[in-house]
Amino acid sequence: MTVFVGAFWTFVTLIMAIAALTLFLGTPHHTFFENIALTLFGLFALGMVPLSSAAALFCFQDARSNEPVLIIDKQSLIDNRSGLSVRWMDVVSARPVHNWGVTLQMRDPTALPKSLRLGYPLLIWRKPDEVHVQSNFLSAPQHEIVKSIFGLVGLGGGQVLPSRPFRLL
Repeated sequence: MTVFVGAFWTFVTLIMAIAALTLFLGTPHHTFFENIALTLFGLFALGMVPLSSAAALFCFQDARSNEPVLIIDKQSLIDNRSGLSVRWMDVVSARPVHNWGVTLQMRDPTALPKSLRLGYPLLIWRKPDEVHVQSNFLSAPQHEIVKSIFGLVGLGGGQVLPSRPFRLL
């Protein structure tokens, strides 16, 4: 499934790059307001190219890996995509994130690895003491993974909080 998601993001990258090039290199026979609208869309398309490229690369990297993506046991959680290793007793709280995973708030943010994948997907805003753990596109159903994480956070002394409103950046 990860390969198909990577192929999708590769397709998005190509379409956005072609759209940006077409808009910037096309003929300028438009009204002033049409030129402004086309320029804004071209800038948006150009800005999407690095983001969709990164998403595609992450997907293909995950598909190539032979090790388990996410390991959850009674003592800890290990996310091999980001290098995250968390003991349940170090988690202050957990909350669901809209349709794709869980956010964990940590007691000591200095123990977190320096990784772009801690905020995956890349545009989801997070606090410095939080990590996002993606639970979709894995072999176990997403709701079972989230339910297991919530149960183990509770056993480790942390709280399970309700979802917060979705925000970009």
